[in-house]
Amino acid sequence: MEILKWIALIVVLIGLFAACVTDGSKKTGGDIVSKAAQPLQKREATTKLAERLYTNFHSSPVTQAQKDENALIDYAVEKNLDVTRTPSGLYYVIHQEGKGPKLIHNQPTSAHYQGYFLDGKVFDSSYKRGKPLSFNVGAMVPGWNEALKMMNTGTKAQLLLPSHLAYGTRGFPGLIEPNTPLVFDLEIVSLLE
Repeated sequence: MEILKWIALIVVLIGLFAACVTDGSKKTGGDIVSKAAQPLQKREATTKLAERLYTNFHSSPVTQAQKDENALIDYAVEKNLDVTRTPSGLYYVIHQEGKGPKLIHNQPTSAHYQGYFLDGKVFDSSYKRGKPLSFNVGAMVPGWNEALKMMNTGTKAQLLLPSHLAYGTRGFPGLIEPNTPLVFDLEIVSLLE
């Protein structure tokens, strides 16, 4: 009887050990992808990106801005986005440089965009409506206003906005909760007269 107890204990321990060994893999979209299966070059690039981005990580976040920044850093590392940080806390990456002069304050322009939460859920998209948004630079959320002045016609970028550069403590009733960091894909279509 005592031997059966020992055998049962060993079986349980082997099961726990096996579970710990498989903990080194990462779930992505329902699939399990072993880190060892990633090409070495990609892993090294991801590691360097993570090292660079995590220098701004807050080990004990207290303020909403610190919590947002941690969430945006984790998002950028997870998505392998080589983002740049501005002093305001905006993270962005330019996927395609545009042409012509940079946008300026109060300049009428049009842009296609898609806005989504950090979990990937889309909350708004001009692409789905089939028509770009027309607006004046400076009339949008603070993160857009800052980023737009770095862009010109044809620029395609991704913006990671902490909540204070998005809809802040008020949120957007019925659509965006207060203190929600957001991600936008943004494409400057044209300057308007």
